[in-house]
Amino acid sequence: MSSLLPLKPAAESLGDREIAPLLLSLDDPAADDVLAALSSSTARSLLTEVYDDPRPASELADVLDTTVQTVSYHLDRLVDAQLVEPVTTWVSAQGREMAVYGPTNSTVVLFAGAERPEHLSTGLRNLVTGVGLSVVASVLVQVVWTNQRPRPNVLRTPGTPDVFSPAFFAGYVDGPGAIVLGVGILLTLAVSLATVWTQRRL
Repeated sequence: MSSLLPLKPAAESLGDREIAPLLLSLDDPAADDVLAALSSSTARSLLTEVYDDPRPASELADVLDTTVQTVSYHLDRLVDAQLVEPVTTWVSAQGREMAVYGPTNSTVVLFAGAERPEHLSTGLRNLVTGVGLSVVASVLVQVVWTNQRPRPNVLRTPGTPDVFSPAFFAGYVDGPGAIVLGVGILLTLAVSLATVWTQRRL
């Protein structure tokens, strides 16, 4: 059994978990808990780290060069403020289960002003979705264009090109994929701003 340890299942990505952004007005009672939890630079660094890569308290302590006790204290406060949460469990080489912490929200935004959170949330959701779809569409366009482009005197192997190869990336920058991405991002920005502006006037 010891040969199977440690067990480290990968935490789901933010997209796979389908978590929503957190938008809080500074006069919202929940903002007090968030601001209190993030009052320490260590807590802010912890939140940044779990967004980059969900990890257990022991690994976060190594990354931040501090003690596990300090990390556990701040993690408890971040959990209470609903900024982080256990997303999976790892098993150490000694057979001990360790909670792996990840973000509770896809984005955290604190704002001041009369803008209602639902307006900002809708605009931000449209922006994130639109950019993601633009990236996917641009890669697909580039793949199709790469497969159909004539390449004389070159032995061509049918199939999907390696989208992580330097050659594909170089062609992407100069090809139709970059154009599709640019147009998609511009349209997404326009739609997101129009959505927020329209909802503000309702």
